[in-house]
Amino acid sequence: MTRIHFRWLSLLVLLLILSGTSLATAEEKIYTIKEGDTLWDLSERFIGDPYYWPNVWAKNPDITNPHLIYPGQKVRILDGRLVIIPAYPEAEKQTDKTAGGDQVTPPTFKSKEEKIIKITSAGSGDGFILTDEEPLGILVDSVDNRILLTKDDVVFLKMQELANVTVGDTYGVFQRGDKIRNPVNNKIIGTMMKNLGFLQVTKIKGETVIAKIDTVFSEITRGAELFEYIPQRKEITLQRGTTKLDGYIVATQERKGAQATNDIIFVNLGSDDGLVSGNLFYISRPRGESSELIREAGKVQLPDIILGAAITIETKTKTASAIIIKAVDSILIGDKASLVTH
Repeated sequence: MTRIHFRWLSLLVLLLILSGTSLATAEEKIYTIKEGDTLWDLSERFIGDPYYWPNVWAKNPDITNPHLIYPGQKVRILDGRLVIIPAYPEAEKQTDKTAGGDQVTPPTFKSKEEKIIKITSAGSGDGFILTDEEPLGILVDSVDNRILLTKDDVVFLKMQELANVTVGDTYGVFQRGDKIRNPVNNKIIGTMMKNLGFLQVTKIKGETVIAKIDTVFSEITRGAELFEYIPQRKEITLQRGTTKLDGYIVATQERKGAQATNDIIFVNLGSDDGLVSGNLFYISRPRGESSELIREAGKVQLPDIILGAAITIETKTKTASAIIIKAVDSILIGDKASLVTH
């Protein structure tokens, strides 16, 4: 009998412990937003992940700008989540006196120019979209006539500007892939260039350049084209954009229907547009209107669906590669990419 009582008592204690743990986990905190706060800051402070903010943004459709939050607004912190409590009425009374009207003045966006973003490489090159760039040379043969070439193989190169080549020079090795089209007008943007690896010049004999393959991401064959070698970035400094830019995702590194966090995408914006490595993009998609809504209210302009964010890795003249740092939904070719400038 005593043993049974002991078992029941032990079970009761265990339930109380679990109940206490649950209550502790579910403890709710309310934070009042102060001037200068951004969703980035709040996500970093309370969640420990500055890239969590797209989740907050996506779940609050009334916030059309992820950093358009107001001093005095409340944020609920519960179970590792941030939930914005609808803005108090006085927030709408903030005015910009210089504008001569009742306009809300958003807080300054903290773009974290000094913050280093650590990129985890998947172990393969990103590639790029070839538009008006010209190859620096071509891989014409190997010393043993093998079809497929790999690391440490010795190869022969034909360079466009032999006078500019010196022993020790490193070149990226690329292969042409599919034509890339603008998802809006279907016009050809360029050609997808697959990064096969890179090689280093070891000897120059007359017009023959001899090189050794250093690193291989994929099988290399004769005819592969040589372009400027750009080392894979492990860390990127986040930089605020200087001009408003809107483009589209036009290609992806992985051949799959939907892209997610850490996937590589390509946009139809580049250095000619003022884009630089480290620029932050918001990724969005037009919100579909239901037939019932159209019948009830007519044609209305709805805010875009927020899908996530990406950071520019490398820029070419007209295109750029970027890594998705956060995705709150599936990201597709054709989705809009908007540069963050504030």
